[in-house]
Amino acid sequence: MTRWWRRRAAEDGGAAGTQPPQPRQAQEGGQAPRDRTAAGQPPSEPDSQGSGNPRRLVGGHITFTEVTEGRPEHEIARVELSAEEIHTMRARSAVDTLGSEHPDTLTAIRELAQVLVSIPGRGEEAVELYQHVARTQWNTLGDRHEETLRTSAELAGALHTTGQLALAETAWRDTFRAQAETLGRDHPDALHSATRLAAVLEDLGRAHEAEPLARDVLERRIRQLGRDHPDVLSSTNAHAASLLKCGRHEEAERALGALVPRLVDRYGPDHEKTIAARSNLGAVLVRLDRHAEAEQQIRAVVRSTEAALGPDHETTFTARNNLAAVLHAQERYEEAVPLLRAVLSRRAALQGDDHPITVATRDNLANVLIDAGHHAEAAELLDRCVRDYRRLHGPGYPRLRAAEERLDWLRSP
Repeated sequence: MTRWWRRRAAEDGGAAGTQPPQPRQAQEGGQAPRDRTAAGQPPSEPDSQGSGNPRRLVGGHITFTEVTEGRPEHEIARVELSAEEIHTMRARSAVDTLGSEHPDTLTAIRELAQVLVSIPGRGEEAVELYQHVARTQWNTLGDRHEETLRTSAELAGALHTTGQLALAETAWRDTFRAQAETLGRDHPDALHSATRLAAVLEDLGRAHEAEPLARDVLERRIRQLGRDHPDVLSSTNAHAASLLKCGRHEEAERALGALVPRLVDRYGPDHEKTIAARSNLGAVLVRLDRHAEAEQQIRAVVRSTEAALGPDHETTFTARNNLAAVLHAQERYEEAVPLLRAVLSRRAALQGDDHPITVATRDNLANVLIDAGHHAEAAELLDRCVRDYRRLHGPGYPRLRAAEERLDWLRSP
C-alpha cells in the first residue's frame, strides 16, 4: 500500500459563419459528496454502505446549575455548542491527557475530522487530521487492520471532497485493494471503495475506466442482495450514470427509465435516491435531444431539492445547473445565464474560487455565454478555467483541451 497520505507537491467574437469548438461534455468535476452535473454528468447516488460513511456527529450544550441543600437543582445558564466546538474540545483534551498517538485520542481526532470535512473551507484541516490518524495506525496496527482501513477510506473521501483527485484516486485504489485482499471482493466495504474509486475516475474524465467497476459492483450486489435491495437500487443508478458518461445513452436511458418509477413508488419523489436517479435521467434525455422530457424531469428535481435540502445544498446546485444545461440545449440563453451565475456565485462562496466544482461551473457558464454572443466575458472565464484545469489536473485533462480549443477560437482574428 502506498503511503499516499503524505502531502505531495502540487502540479502542476469570431468570423461570420464560423462556429466555436463544441465542448466534449458540459460536465462538472470535483467533490463529493458525489455530485455530477450538467448535460451528461448528473449526480450518482452516494453509496450508503461501507467504512467510508462515518456516522453523523452533532452538537450539544453545557449546563450550569445551582445546587442548594434542601432545594431542587436550579439551571442558571445553558451554552449551546456546535459539533465542531465539542469535538475540538474532546480532541484537545485527549491529546493533552493521553498523548497524540493513544487509541482514544486517534478516535477523537478522527471524529473531529469527520465534522470538519462537512464544513465548507475546512476540508484541508480534515485531511491533515486524517493523515495523522492514518499514519499512526499504519505504524501501530498495520496497513491491513480494520481501523486503519476505516480511516483510509475516510481520508480518501476527504481528498475527493477537497478536490485532490489524483491523491484521492491513489487512496481509493490502495484502500480497495487492501479490503479486497483481506475481506474479499464481495464485502460491503470493498464494494463501497470500488464505487468511490469509480466516482473519482469519472471526475478525472476517465469514465471508460469507471464503468466496469460500477458494473462489477452492481452485479455482485444483485447476486448477494436481490434486485430490490436499497444498495442494489443505488448501484443501478451509479452504473447508469457511468454508461451516460461513456456515451452509451440508450443503455443509460433504459436503465434509468425503469429505475425512477421504482424509486418513486418505494421512497417518494423527494427522497435523495429518487432525486439522484431523476437527475441522471434528465441528463441522458438532454443527450438524446428529448429536451421537453428532460426539462420536466429536471424541474421536478429542482423543486424536490429546494424543498428537501434547501437552496444552498450542493445537490440543489446540481439540479439548477442541470436545468441551465437543458435550457442551453433549447437555446434559451437568457434563462440559462442567470441560473448559472447564481450557482457559480454560491459555489465560489461556499467551496472557494479554485475548487474543481467551482471551476467546472465557471466553464459551463462560459459555454452558454459563447452561444449567447457574450464572447469577451466568455474568453475571460475560459482563460481562468484553462489555468485552473492545468493546476488541478495536469495537461491531459479532457476539459482542459476543450477549454483551450474554445479559447483559441474566441481569440482568433
